[in-house]
Amino acid sequence: MKNEFVLEEVDSPEWLEKIARFRVEVWSHNGMIDLSYFPENKCLEEVDKIATHRVANWRGQLIAATRYTYYRDLESTHHGDYYKKQGIRLAGSVVIPEHTVVHPDFVGRGLGKAITLAHRRQALEDGARYTISENTKVNADLMRKMGVKSLGLAPPDPRFPGIEFEWMYSELALYSKEDEGSK
Repeated sequence: MKNEFVLEEVDSPEWLEKIARFRVEVWSHNGMIDLSYFPENKCLEEVDKIATHRVANWRGQLIAATRYTYYRDLESTHHGDYYKKQGIRLAGSVVIPEHTVVHPDFVGRGLGKAITLAHRRQALEDGARYTISENTKVNADLMRKMGVKSLGLAPPDPRFPGIEFEWMYSELALYSKEDEGSK
């Protein structure tokens, strides 16, 4: 079934609004969030304006969304101070794939892997040196199977009470554009 889903890039204000509401819908369904942090039932952040957004649809229904942002170095990222405070250092350009959400009815059908590979392909095309992201335990375990390494646990995020996030990173020199294009 993985070949039935097509990821497409979207960037209109209407899509950003739809994605922002979809994030909260999925997180809420999964019991992951404190809704008081999302009073409008959406998660729309300043970085969304500069990020690349990908979505998957199924019969007209949004079933997955993710964002990807490229930076010249870790310090210039929208999380730069946060990483610095936590002692994370990566020299070179970096991409941050984050806020990946999959509709509960479509979990386990290959969308997470397809999204991760799409991010990796774009990072290789962009000439990035690393990817870094925060992941739930389930996602971190999936990423480990795909060769992604851990930088340890992230500090708690009050928006996501009881959820432990793990920083995961890939050194992109270990992958080639040709390898990623064939997957």
